[in-house]
Amino acid sequence: MNPRSSLRRLARDVDYRVAYREGARHVTTHLVIYARPNTLNTVRLGVVVSKRFGRATVRNRLRRRLREATRSLAVQIRAGVDLVLSPRAGAIGKSFGELRDEMKTGLTAARALREETEQP
Repeated sequence: MNPRSSLRRLARDVDYRVAYREGARHVTTHLVIYARPNTLNTVRLGVVVSKRFGRATVRNRLRRRLREATRSLAVQIRAGVDLVLSPRAGAIGKSFGELRDEMKTGLTAARALREETEQP
């Protein structure tokens, strides 16, 4: 499976609001993950980085790194889930591997990752 084909973006404000309101919230050291089942057969991702992280270039870099970390885990994520990622303080200084590992921990807690026996 091509990870890019199974990963879509949350585009509408309503989708973010529903994920915040109805989604399960899982907090790790540097990430807050909101996970909510959707009726689609795809994973939709939204990344929210507030201005407190710095200028636009810094925020966009963090946003790109989080999206790429999600792409690297895309084949392990269950289909039919909306994810909203919100970094916490200290996420800027973390390596890509540390962010990916922390995201995997959060997604496991959110039950958004496939079981070993599950087929894609």
